[in-house]
Amino acid sequence: MKRVGFIILVMILSVVPFTACSRRENASTNVNVTMVDYLYKPNELVIPAGQQITLNLTNNGALLHELVIMKYGTTVGESFGDEDEENIYWEHEVEPGQTISVTFTAPTEPGVYQFVCGIEGHYTAGMKGTIRVVVQ
Repeated sequence: MKRVGFIILVMILSVVPFTACSRRENASTNVNVTMVDYLYKPNELVIPAGQQITLNLTNNGALLHELVIMKYGTTVGESFGDEDEENIYWEHEVEPGQTISVTFTAPTEPGVYQFVCGIEGHYTAGMKGTIRVVVQ
């Protein structure tokens, strides 16, 4: 009986790597992001490289917020400041209570990009996330 269980386990484990490798990224060109005081929901996004992306941004917070995408290979240090301005790929502000749709062209370089709120103190309070740019 133990041998049968072992054989079944081996069969299951031998299939798992093949199904994991064949899974496609769930990248979207239409993304919803809600901003609240001091976080993004969701804080992890997956988008296709080089495509036009529509961001539907909702600010449910009491304060002005931004969504700032940093260039590939750059991240904000301890706090967002003037030294980070040259590393911005794209950014947009959203007033409290506002919902807007904006578009931008996703980077062509696949990889992980950081996004943050550039309003003073918001990044250090935890308002940050990541975008995975994938080739489809």
